[in-house]
Amino acid sequence: MPRPDTLPAWQQLHAYREVVGAGRLPSPHWQAGEAGWLQMQAGPLHADLSRHRIDARGLELLVELGEQSGVSVRHARMLRGDRVNPTEGRAALHVALRGEGPLVVDGIDLRAQIESDIGAQAQWAEAIRGGTWRLSSGDAVRHVVNLGIGGSDLGPALALEALAAGADGPACHCVADLDPRALRGVLADCEPSATLFVVCSKTFGTRETLANAARAKQWLRAAGVAERLLQRHFVAVTAAPERAAAWGVPAEQCLRLPEWVGGRHSLWSAVSLVLQIACGPAALTGLHRGARTIDAHFADAPAHANLPLLMGLLGVWYRNLLGAQTQAVLPYAAPLQRLPAYLQQLEMESLGKRVDVDGEAVAWDTGGVVFGSSGSHAQHAFLQLLHQGTLLVPSDILLFDDTAAEEPALNANARAQAQVLAEGGQVALAPGGHGRLPGAQPVSLIRAATLDAETLGALLACYEHKVFTQACVWHINPFDQWGVELGKQVALGLQAAGGPG
Repeated sequence: MPRPDTLPAWQQLHAYREVVGAGRLPSPHWQAGEAGWLQMQAGPLHADLSRHRIDARGLELLVELGEQSGVSVRHARMLRGDRVNPTEGRAALHVALRGEGPLVVDGIDLRAQIESDIGAQAQWAEAIRGGTWRLSSGDAVRHVVNLGIGGSDLGPALALEALAAGADGPACHCVADLDPRALRGVLADCEPSATLFVVCSKTFGTRETLANAARAKQWLRAAGVAERLLQRHFVAVTAAPERAAAWGVPAEQCLRLPEWVGGRHSLWSAVSLVLQIACGPAALTGLHRGARTIDAHFADAPAHANLPLLMGLLGVWYRNLLGAQTQAVLPYAAPLQRLPAYLQQLEMESLGKRVDVDGEAVAWDTGGVVFGSSGSHAQHAFLQLLHQGTLLVPSDILLFDDTAAEEPALNANARAQAQVLAEGGQVALAPGGHGRLPGAQPVSLIRAATLDAETLGALLACYEHKVFTQACVWHINPFDQWGVELGKQVALGLQAAGGPG
């Protein structure tokens, strides 16, 4: 994989940038009403990328940059199980979890393993939902608390909230924070005799997760649960079942989390168990089906109509050529209010790198800051800065057609914000220049018919492939995250030294 500053398209883009300057929005194609300009369908998603600071020549150079960066070649290497995470010597096969067809890596039939794991997840979900699994009291499970952090919390918490309308199982909760108040607040609404904990930790050594799991044990003991029966209240999702067994979760109550699945991609795995308990195993099937449509789209769609590829390349354009440091994500759907937090991990943990795959310092900007909230809140909080501030902030606005009938103003607001961010305008009642909105903020408008498991799966896969595209261009490894380790080590040292916290 070549460094970007050695590629002809990279040099040509910088020369092109000098000629066109900062550009203007909307693009000349959008101004002229050119039919189909940067409009595309990707599975259940329809995307309108016409409000971007790019014309046909700039787009052509971006596509060439993607080709010269070897996006398709590296994608094929990832899919066949090559060790594309060089610092940890691992494959990155999260896409395989939702895939179909044969997959043999190092002589091992991974497809058979994956199907077996999915079957085990479904069996556990049905046993808990149907009351077959009984707790120490003999009661069926009425509350489930997922204990995890990072990818073991952000994905399940997002999916639980996004798909809550279809929940018909036990009440499910997610707790991640090391602060004891987080778990206490959830357990205040739970009964010890009817509560199951799902401990999600790939290494079964995650400090925050094990601290909360220990508190859960103590809560059960305080309620009178006998020590020998505590295990009835715990299931583990881990790549280290021996550690889970030593802690107190029997091997038969452990679901496998493969080593080749990174935390921020783990929703596709048994980490989704809490979602399956809440909504049934069909929820995972829907997530996988939606993601597969985007996997196929990313692999097969032509570059000029390839949504995740173009999202990634446009992000490179703004970051490296126009100096943007941030990206806003604005879902006009209350159930997706956790999406920006999920994408913060996906993008900022993957792309927050200052050295390339060879360990050499980069000479170009890499990942930026992702932020956002539900669109309704954003309008009354921070969109003022995007409209009249001095920062260039590209935005993704997400909307869903099925909400329009119930509350037409929601999607009207989404479309209005896209228009005003791009075109600007004048507030009639404001004096002088105070009411002037310059526009020229890039906007992607992504819409779907409804927010269901398939649509959610497609959305998440789309952002995964966007991040993969940018990592290829920037010549970095998006699958490791060494930057978080030093703080953990220092914290352990400070704790061991004693003294005030």
